Amino acid sequence: MTVPELSILYCFQNQPRLFMMDKDKLTMILGKIKGMGFDSSKRTFIVAVHVFCSMSKLTWEKKVHAYMKWGLSEEQISEAFRKNPWIMACSEEKILLEMEFFVNKMGLKPSDIFSNPVIITLSLEKRIIPRSLVYQTLAAKGLFMKELKLLVRMLRAPEEKFLMKYVKCYENEVPDLMKLYQTSGPMAVPN
Repeated sequence: MTVPELSILYCFQNQPRLFMMDKDKLTMILGKIKGMGFDSSKRTFIVAVHVFCSMSKLTWEKKVHAYMKWGLSEEQISEAFRKNPWIMACSEEKILLEMEFFVNKMGLKPSDIFSNPVIITLSLEKRIIPRSLVYQTLAAKGLFMKELKLLVRMLRAPEEKFLMKYVKCYENEVPDLMKLYQTSGPMAVPN
């Protein structure tokens, strides 16, 4: 198994206890991550090791169960973990709150969320809710059609790009959009 030097440096900086771990246990963990379909030459491999080693087996199982409560299979969870290992670094509470928001407030299917797992790792209060409100407002005004790809682009965009592309360019059509975005809170997005 070949692990790039940069990945080892990342691990040394972010998960130094790995280097103090029992060799057999570390070998078992590396094998398990490799067995999940990760390529050891990619950065996601070492991130997966980092995430996996940062919690107990019980905590891992609770997080898997939190996703399964929304009808996701273990295979879907594994596939999403391969795409973005950080989904398992989220707390159980964050997982449940964000799934609740995306499914019940935004009308997404759990499989939609897991086809774009990065959105689970974003801050609900600071990014997801305010940007979702902009998304819903613009769609309600008929300025664009609701579609998953657009929502994901809006959620992932850096702040400056988001403001330019989705807030400032619609100031004439929705004069209070910036104020709406800046003052939106957890309860702002309607059902």
